Amino acid sequence: MSFSRSDLRFAHQNGYTGVTYTPRGEYIITCGTDGDIRHWTSISDDDARSTCLGEYVTCIAHTGTRLLASTDRNSVQAYTYPDMDSDGILMRFTAPATCIRVDGSYTAAGSEDTTVKVLQGDTAGNDIVLEGHTGPVLSLDLFAERKLLASIAGDGELKVWNFEEAKELKSIAGLPKVNCFESASMFGTPTFEPQSGELLAYAADNEIVVLNTATWEVAFKLCDDSVTSNYSCCQFSPNGKLLAAGTTKGEMSIFDVKKRKAFKVEMQSNDCTSITCLAWNRGSEEEVAFCDAAGQMGTIFQSDSAEIGGDNFAEEAQDDLLGADYEFEDGDDVEAPQDDGDGVSLEQLKRKVMNFADADEVSNDSHPALPTDAPQIKLFRQQEAFQPSATPSDLEHRYMVWNEVGIVTSHLAPSGDGSIEVEFHDASIHHALRISNYSHHNLASLSSGALALASNESSKMVVIALAAAANKEWSLSMPDCETVDALTASSHLVAAATSASFLRIFSVMGTQRGVLSIPGPVVALAGHEHSLMLVYHSTAPSQTQQHLAAMLVTLNGLSLRLEHLPVPLTPGRQLSWLGFSDTGSPSIADNMGMVQLYRKSSNAWFPICDTMKLSPSVSKHYFVVAVSERRQIVEAVLCRGTSYPMTNPKPMLQELRMQIPLCDIETEKSEEEDVLLRSSLMQMDGAEKAQKEAGIKLFALACRNECETRAKELIESIACTELLELAVKYATKCGRIHLSDRLVELLPQLEAIQEVRKQLGASGITATIVLPMTPTTQSSGPKPKAIELSSTKRGTLKRFTNSPNMFKAASASLRPSTPENATAPLDTQENIFGETEQEPPSGKVTEQRLPLSSVNPFAMKRKLGDTGVIFGSEKLKLAKK
Repeated sequence: MSFSRSDLRFAHQNGYTGVTYTPRGEYIITCGTDGDIRHWTSISDDDARSTCLGEYVTCIAHTGTRLLASTDRNSVQAYTYPDMDSDGILMRFTAPATCIRVDGSYTAAGSEDTTVKVLQGDTAGNDIVLEGHTGPVLSLDLFAERKLLASIAGDGELKVWNFEEAKELKSIAGLPKVNCFESASMFGTPTFEPQSGELLAYAADNEIVVLNTATWEVAFKLCDDSVTSNYSCCQFSPNGKLLAAGTTKGEMSIFDVKKRKAFKVEMQSNDCTSITCLAWNRGSEEEVAFCDAAGQMGTIFQSDSAEIGGDNFAEEAQDDLLGADYEFEDGDDVEAPQDDGDGVSLEQLKRKVMNFADADEVSNDSHPALPTDAPQIKLFRQQEAFQPSATPSDLEHRYMVWNEVGIVTSHLAPSGDGSIEVEFHDASIHHALRISNYSHHNLASLSSGALALASNESSKMVVIALAAAANKEWSLSMPDCETVDALTASSHLVAAATSASFLRIFSVMGTQRGVLSIPGPVVALAGHEHSLMLVYHSTAPSQTQQHLAAMLVTLNGLSLRLEHLPVPLTPGRQLSWLGFSDTGSPSIADNMGMVQLYRKSSNAWFPICDTMKLSPSVSKHYFVVAVSERRQIVEAVLCRGTSYPMTNPKPMLQELRMQIPLCDIETEKSEEEDVLLRSSLMQMDGAEKAQKEAGIKLFALACRNECETRAKELIESIACTELLELAVKYATKCGRIHLSDRLVELLPQLEAIQEVRKQLGASGITATIVLPMTPTTQSSGPKPKAIELSSTKRGTLKRFTNSPNMFKAASASLRPSTPENATAPLDTQENIFGETEQEPPSGKVTEQRLPLSSVNPFAMKRKLGDTGVIFGSEKLKLAKK
């Protein structure tokens, strides 16, 4: 026998979370520090009924007809079930009640005021007070038939009482001590064996101690070798045969009490924290629910596969082979070896099997075969088709779609009549609509061009063209009784994925544009202008994740282009949203809040936002609505305690800032790198300005951190001549002359890169146009001699280095003569320094001093060969002689 774990789901806010089952096991009831009581039909229930009882609810218990809860009023309040109407106060304390137990007609509760009270019946005021603890009561249990009660408190003691006589029977010390209930992580949680009460178990460190209630001595201890932390709580099953225990690291153990051995339990996920409460399902006794300190809920249930190679497997195989009523005979001829009472004699087993084989000479098919040694592999659950930005279809009031265009809401009346309301964010697109839902549509898609409606239970599709002037509505039925699994509408197209694995494409006015075959089961469908994206299961899921792929369809006139893309998902996650950004880039989001965007030019997916990290608490989720590349935001709705928003009251739409999940994102360097990456990957507003600002900030950080090689590498990677100019000025101003010289050497390379980018039509900073320079005529005369600068002239040049007008002056001096500037005096060296340099002697050819020496006077002796560097129009230019 082995046990599996369900996926965790958020039930309440961080803190102690309680859980219990209704007597017949129909519902799971949880409570938490948010003050809510939630009723779940199962662990997969996405529409749990919620009732607010106060600021916080510490613990709950079910009597069969009423629900008892400990609230912030320092009392135990009774409520009718399932109406949850107040039905009086049973007990009052001077501090909050921390634990409640019900057995028969008795109700017991413990409080932070160190007292325990026991009440018989439903009438308040006749309670029995048990005093003796010196710390807050953490947990308790009672066995009404023998009038026994066990309690564990923050003073580190376990006390056993005869609650009818208010007498202490036994006290055991050595348990963890705490000053308040909120800081406790190991609650001990004593639990009586529910059938006879002969055993009392409690959690102590990394083992479960079981006492004999007749002598109050330790009967035995239960240990699980797979557990690596201390136990925080434990609970007997209703039949007393099993015992469940949870640890401070979220691990779970299931013990066979009679054999004193642990069953194999599936490992916990990394998200699970300290277990705070356990509850067995009284209906099936094969399921146990638990909650942790993060407000999460999960279940442990018995799996179908047997534990291969274990002790239970050997006994089950023996019973299958010989029958449950098989007994070995003592009168065999061969003397049987001595048995230690724990095993089965192999000699007796072989003789008995051989006798069965001799008696049945015809066929051995009547004997059941032993189970094979191949273990059964549990695969990841394959996701079914869903509509992006839609809430579950089984709700009476639900969102059929919520996107950047508007909201489509479905309402179902108790009489069975339904209606659909359409609200547009921009009233200029269309006025609000209200439509009677006679056809029971449960699929909808809304765009600026059309409203599409369909049902996954029928073959009819209805489309309302919003931009049409005359007849706006058209409908059709799918052939061969095909049903619609997924539906989408864009400003120009309408598409439906059907049960026959076809993708049917229509224009907004109803013209059929094509039919494509889908390679696998459909997951979701989205559209934008002339593009469609369909996600499907490419292969069967593995043990940890499902494998998805996407069809990216683009229509241009009568031509159609199809691309197949892999869809990346983190193991253990599911796709929760599919769509396009406002610039037409495919985007996805998983159920843990990671939003990713596909860049066509890079042919890669990029994570752009982790909404879970932006959530104020782990119990709150963001329901993704739209992605805007231009504004660099993700539009989402904050949902409290659920994964989808409620229709009433209408939630507010929030804008989440995009942020690539880089390492050390809190540092200034990573923040600027995030801006640089997003501005280069996405089509955002002001991308060129953002790249320049982020680039020069990163360059300055590298200079301050003495990382000149990284600074040069950054400028070389961005390849922008304007940024190179700013970097040269900054490096010279900081006194990093060597770095400035190395940057100037990059100019020819950056000019060539920008020319290529210009020809390719790149956008952003890569589209900076470099105008070709006018060819300069080479003079046959001798070149002027390089100037040797005095200290006074060097100081003058340094001051000009920090002046932005210097580049304009240098530009004007080398610009070709035009009617506008022909009469303007050139900024020559004579004009700058107020004196004339000496002419070189005849017959000697020396290197000409270039205006670059005015930027960096210490680089004037560098030999540039046949290439000269000049500044023009506040840009670096390359002129070949």
